Amino acid sequence: MSAHFGTDGIRGVAGSELTARTAFSLGNALCRLKPRPLVVLGRDTRVSSDMLALSLAAGVAAGGGEVLDGGVLPTAAVAYFVRKEGADFGAVVSASHNPPEYNGLKVFGADGCKLSERQEERAERCFDEYAFAPPLACGHCRPLARRADYADFLLSCAEAPLAGKKFVLDCANGAAGAFAPRVFRRLGAEVIALHCGRSGKDVNEKCGALHPESMRRAVREAGADAGFCYDGDADRLIAADENGELVDGDKILCIFAKELKSRGRLPHNLAVGTAHTNTGAECELAAHGITLHRTDVGDKYVAAHMRRSGAAVGGEQSGHIILAGYSTTGDGILTSVKLAELVSRKKLSVLAKMRLLPQYNVSVKVKDKVRVLGNEGVRAASDEAEKLAERVVVRASGTEPVVRIFAEAENMRAAREAAELVRRAIAKSEE
Repeated sequence: MSAHFGTDGIRGVAGSELTARTAFSLGNALCRLKPRPLVVLGRDTRVSSDMLALSLAAGVAAGGGEVLDGGVLPTAAVAYFVRKEGADFGAVVSASHNPPEYNGLKVFGADGCKLSERQEERAERCFDEYAFAPPLACGHCRPLARRADYADFLLSCAEAPLAGKKFVLDCANGAAGAFAPRVFRRLGAEVIALHCGRSGKDVNEKCGALHPESMRRAVREAGADAGFCYDGDADRLIAADENGELVDGDKILCIFAKELKSRGRLPHNLAVGTAHTNTGAECELAAHGITLHRTDVGDKYVAAHMRRSGAAVGGEQSGHIILAGYSTTGDGILTSVKLAELVSRKKLSVLAKMRLLPQYNVSVKVKDKVRVLGNEGVRAASDEAEKLAERVVVRASGTEPVVRIFAEAENMRAAREAAELVRRAIAKSEE
């Protein structure tokens, strides 16, 4: 992993950890990777997103590149417009699921896929070696025409109308609000839209994919067929069935994999997950003749493995679902549209019925992630924890200054005990 880039771009508290200079440097670095590039630019609704987007655009223009500014766009929409416009790069200003004071910078290549680690490292080497075009050769920044084309694309992916169905959509006060309710209504569904604000001060705050409680409650109160929660940039989806019970990314992955196999559209009978994918989901897939391949945590790793293996579907427990037949990256709105199609034929509670093993997750804020993971006491605790649980994963977050501990066992008590053993060791290493 490169110095600035984590598992999903560059992240940090806006204005202190992530500054206008960083955004300018990244935009300018793209001009070193490709002379006079065309860059599609999008952002979420955060207060700091305009500042960072303008800085990134200035970096591109200073290097002689051109920017198509799409304003507030879901991350997947930027990937879509990169391919549609024949652009060299796509840049997204968003911290995805993180709190509103955070922000981030994500970059797509010309293929609509996130940059490889090698490309990220190349970009970083240019951060302090600015390229400035002659005054009369500076680039331009102009609005992206026909932003509505992305909504039309989502509609074109639908194979059946949603007339007579009712859905709750929690847009996390982020980028989904401008697209998801409109798309579902155009498909004929009754929509109860929650958290569609654009103040930028409350993105993901007690709403969205990380906080689905209000969505679940609304599903039960309204008698909806399902509920869908997005995050700030709408690249992930967490659902609830007609009873308000959560349906996470592991279950959604299984639903799509089984559906594609039944249609003869699952190459090699293969689905792609991560180290966190529930063993119960793996067993469910195996029972239907589907093999699960695991990658490191991070949707870019899932996407890369899908391209190498030819897999049609992959995803993360957190709700990043990639449907290769439609998109190159996780698209929460697309995922919800395709899942709603299935719900129009069969209840989501039936589609999502499977046995998952109890999992316990805990995050520990640390000063130095690399030092903590190399600590002998932490490594010994991890070895001991593996004797208590079926699986234990200890990893540095790629988006926050924390170490994440994941434990899976036949019962929650054992999973919790294993994870807490490691957590205490990390806390001791920080003393």
